Amino acid sequence: MADLAERTSPLTFDDALHLVRRTTFHPTFKLVGSMTGKTPAQAVDILLDMGAAPTPPDWAAVAPDPGTPFVDVARRWPEVQTWWMRHVLTTPSLRERLTLFWHNVTTSDYVTVYYGQYIVRQHELLRTYAYGPFATLCENIVGDPAMLIYLNGNQSVKGNPNENFAREFFELFTLGVGNYTEHDIVEAARAFTGWRISGMNGVYNAQLADTGAKTILGETGSWGYRDVVRITLMKPACARFIAGKLYRTYVQSTPDATVVEVMAQALLDTHYDIRAVLRSVLVSDHFYDASIRGALIKSPADLVIGLASLLDATKLDPAYAVASMTRLAQEPFYPPTVEGWKGHHAWITSSTFPQRQRFGENLVAGRKTDGLPLADDTGQVLAVDVVAFAKQFPDHGDATKLVANIVGLLLPVPATPQQLDVLLDIMLAGAPVYEWDIDAPGSVVRLRSLLQAIVRMPEFQLM
Repeated sequence: MADLAERTSPLTFDDALHLVRRTTFHPTFKLVGSMTGKTPAQAVDILLDMGAAPTPPDWAAVAPDPGTPFVDVARRWPEVQTWWMRHVLTTPSLRERLTLFWHNVTTSDYVTVYYGQYIVRQHELLRTYAYGPFATLCENIVGDPAMLIYLNGNQSVKGNPNENFAREFFELFTLGVGNYTEHDIVEAARAFTGWRISGMNGVYNAQLADTGAKTILGETGSWGYRDVVRITLMKPACARFIAGKLYRTYVQSTPDATVVEVMAQALLDTHYDIRAVLRSVLVSDHFYDASIRGALIKSPADLVIGLASLLDATKLDPAYAVASMTRLAQEPFYPPTVEGWKGHHAWITSSTFPQRQRFGENLVAGRKTDGLPLADDTGQVLAVDVVAFAKQFPDHGDATKLVANIVGLLLPVPATPQQLDVLLDIMLAGAPVYEWDIDAPGSVVRLRSLLQAIVRMPEFQLM
């Protein structure tokens, strides 16, 4: 039976690559190399602490003015997206990827929320409590201005509670379908009353709150919003729900029931210390099993940010990176429904798969999807130096070894000998292997051809 027994042997390069690929958007040769040789515990602890918080835009600290014209409100929406993208492009961080996970659990979208200030504030909230305690995250999300608008909590009052937040709190945030009743929703909605927005903050007004007796998940009392959180998180179903979401995000799409149960018990035992429980997964033998590698499909964030980081193109114009994610069905801060992005198989459709391939081919070639050259944040041409990329690898003067090393970095599963032969032929372009010279004028075209062939492969969509 699978469990979470800790792996203590040093990480090989492939082990470290698997860890970095699953926990950050930056599976670069340099970062992976820095983790190679460390124990899983040492590497994971470094990743957990890596990455400073983004500095919010100046305007994000100014309370919204309801009289602001729509055009001025709407222009902040792409500014929020590029603010986030600029940070994640340049900051390898486990916390940033986990924060995006929480965005997909406690969803909202910029159109419904309307004010960019509240989207930035919610992002900061999710980032602050990404590692837990989960109870504190839940308590804060109840009164978060973005969430109050998104699920109508700011309209909920004693005698006329709005049930939207209570329903999604149970169904999507904590318990999952089948672990609560309609009566629980009605009663919890009463406990969530009393919130209004004042300036940049959600403010609790006891005079607007229903303080009467309520029965929620079998517990009776004069419960308030903190009590709902406490009662809910005590339920094993909640721990299993969160454990399952973490497992499907970081390990594989089909949960191992035994491992999820171990994770759930750990969540209960640690009062939902997300950092501790996620760490236990990432240092486990189970996480490094060969069957786990390549078992997930890259999200558009993993694809776009990951390939840009691999090619040292992290100064890429963030607006183009946002547009690329949007074309691939993951627009930042705009999930399709309150259920968020379904992920995994849903990322690949007859429309998105060829667009994924084209994005990769174009990035390698140093151009955008419209054929224009890539640019940085200032509008200057951004060169993608494929020779510098290739020279990272030992033995880059040996064509056969170079192809194997590049494939090993870009693909999460071993290539077959036949695939390696085909890729070698593409890079050599008919020349004998002994004539390979990375400094020859033609090497740029040949390396681009190789990289483009790799990013077209179905295996490149895996992680």
